[in-house]
This record gives sequence, C-alpha cells and structure tokens, in this order.
Amino acid sequence: MTTNDLKFFWPFFLCLFTLILSGCNAFNQLNVHSGNFDVYVSPTFTGAGYNIPKDSSIKRTSLQIKFQKKEMLQLHEIWNKKAVGDDRTLPEEKANIAYRLKNFPITASYDYLMKSEVWLASLGGGLDPYPYLRAYSGWNGKHFEFGIGFQLGFGGYRYSLEGDFLQHCHTFEGEYDCGYGHLSKKDNMKFSFTLALGTYAGIFITKELALTYAPAIYFPWWTADDFDSHDITFSFPFIIEQYMGASYLLNKHIQLSLGATVYVGENFSGKHWQANTSASLLF
Repeated sequence: MTTNDLKFFWPFFLCLFTLILSGCNAFNQLNVHSGNFDVYVSPTFTGAGYNIPKDSSIKRTSLQIKFQKKEMLQLHEIWNKKAVGDDRTLPEEKANIAYRLKNFPITASYDYLMKSEVWLASLGGGLDPYPYLRAYSGWNGKHFEFGIGFQLGFGGYRYSLEGDFLQHCHTFEGEYDCGYGHLSKKDNMKFSFTLALGTYAGIFITKELALTYAPAIYFPWWTADDFDSHDITFSFPFIIEQYMGASYLLNKHIQLSLGATVYVGENFSGKHWQANTSASLLF
C-alpha cells in the first residue's frame, strides 16, 4: 500500500473508529408475570447394590421403566427484582411460575464401576430423554455401601411465559433507557444444562438383596438466565428427589430393582411420587 493509498483510506478508518466508540450495547430486564417450564428429573445413582470383589471393575447397562403422570407444580414465593429506569420502573413483584413435571417412560444408562480395597468410583451416563453424565465415589463394604457425587445433563426444554421488559442501553456517553414492552412466548424451546448433587446409602440384607436410599438435589434450568435475549431476575428453585427401593442380584450378570421416588421442594406444596423398575446387565 502506497502513501497515496493511505491518504485515501484514512478517512474511512476514522469513520469506522468513531462508529465503534459510539456503539450501543443493550440488554432487556424481564419481569415475568406468569410462566410454566418443562422439567425432566433424571434418575439418581443408587450404588452398586451388592459387595463388589476388591480390585475389580463392573460395567453395568440398565433399562428403566417409570410410572408417573404429568403434573403441574405451582411454585410459591418466586419474586422478580425491581428494575429502575429513567422514565419507567418495573416493580418488585411476585411471579406466577409453575413446573411441568414430565416423564419419559423408558430410560437407559451405563455405569463403569471400579473398586479398590473398599473404595468405589463410578463414571457413567444415560438418556432420559436427554443425555446426562454422572460421577460418584464412595465406600462399598461387605454389609453396606454409601457414596456421593453429581450428575450433569443437557437438553432442550419447552416453556411459556408472559411479562414486561425494560431495555437498558450502554454507550460511552453513559446508560439510559431505550425501550419498554411486553413479551409473550408460548410453547418455545430453550437449551439448558441441569445439575444434580446426590448421595446414596445401601444395606446388603443378603449377598443378593439390598435396600437403598438415594436423595439428590436437582437444579432444573440450571444455566437459563435469559429467554429470547431477555434477562430474568428470579432463580429457578431446586427439587429434592428421594429414591427408596430394593435390588436383587439374580446371578453375576443380571440385576433387578424396584422402587419409588418422591419429589419435594421448598417452593411447592405436597409430595409427588414416581414408581420405577429396572433391569441391568453386568459384565
């Protein structure tokens, strides 16, 4: 590029630089009046169900059938934060939010269990109906077992909502309101991660029969903080799932289980039950 070329292009670069400096970055704060959101609570890890020989590993593939009706969980004490603008204010107000507790009747999982002397580690995942990964670690002894771990899921979940939003604009000259409006979405889909923090404890009644209790704290819509580029100001409440059941080792390759899961939460009333049974192939 010659000196004459630079003389020709420098006004263009100056104009472009000026536009960048004077650019506007906008975000929308949304107060949700009402909304309902799909929730699929994946089954929690329930341990090995028997005393695994030391210094060995087991691969377990499971197929689970669940019996649960669709339920609407009305949430309590969900509040939008106050949004203050130059000319308008969105008040701090209660949001009418509900979870649609949905059930996919057949799920599948795979776990790789590794045991040293008494310590057990498990890595696995499954589909319910969206994929999830999980990792657990604990104690697997002669008469009992216990452990702790987490589960991370990802999927596309449907929602409907309605509310008012206040748009804020940021420039190098300062911040100001640049819009106000109403947002209504019906049966839309959004992708989000979910998270579960769980534990389990089991007693081996015989070498084949075990009783297990496995509670977990489940966070639906864990990473969802905006919808259609509109930032919400409330947090989605967690769900506590508690599995209670029994498993039986038919032989060294087949394990059967039968149990029930109850869902409770601080922000919704009552208990919601699910019955489930599973068959596992061990190899």
